[in-house]
Amino acid sequence: MCIRDSQCMALVAEANSGVQDELTERLLQAAAEVFAENGYEKAGVAEIARRAGVTTGAIYSRYSGKAELLIDAVDRHLLTQLNTLHSNASAIDVLSHLGDHLLDDLSDGTGLFLEAVVAAKRDPELAERLRHVLQSEENKLSQLIREASPQQDIDQLALIRLAHAIGFGMTLTRTIGLDLPSRDDWTTVINLVIEAFINNETKTHGGQS
Repeated sequence: MCIRDSQCMALVAEANSGVQDELTERLLQAAAEVFAENGYEKAGVAEIARRAGVTTGAIYSRYSGKAELLIDAVDRHLLTQLNTLHSNASAIDVLSHLGDHLLDDLSDGTGLFLEAVVAAKRDPELAERLRHVLQSEENKLSQLIREASPQQDIDQLALIRLAHAIGFGMTLTRTIGLDLPSRDDWTTVINLVIEAFINNETKTHGGQS
């Protein structure tokens, strides 16, 4: 029993928040299934609502439409690797882990991401939202690169695009089913690339001092 009205209001707000979070997860899970099965253009909001056990009004009260729902699903299922890493890990360790992570089993979000990329070519709204999500990830990656080599002279955008080329390229490689190297061999190559980058910066700035 609440002693004060403010306590009651706080408990109600906390309970409602939990319900809302659970509902959002159900919506995103249903959306992931429908988008993966039917594709973005054929996916229907009504079918997503049916699988989540809610009305279409519950979706439109949270999302403006399919584009926003797809991007939120992509963000939840695929583009959160940087957030799951330990904050006290060194930047070099994080970069190495991210490279090694590319050989993990494909997540449920892989199909969503590929669907979003294809659909974005024909849907300007979706393309803009996808760029926004990727920009957020780029900012985090850029910060890691600066921490790994704070005095680097190499262009940040060039490095980020190289990282994207490796990451997105590996996603396509895995989706198509091409042969993959062993995890040990892959980790060795990734670490050599990182070490070469760090050592190059050390030699460059060491020679200038």
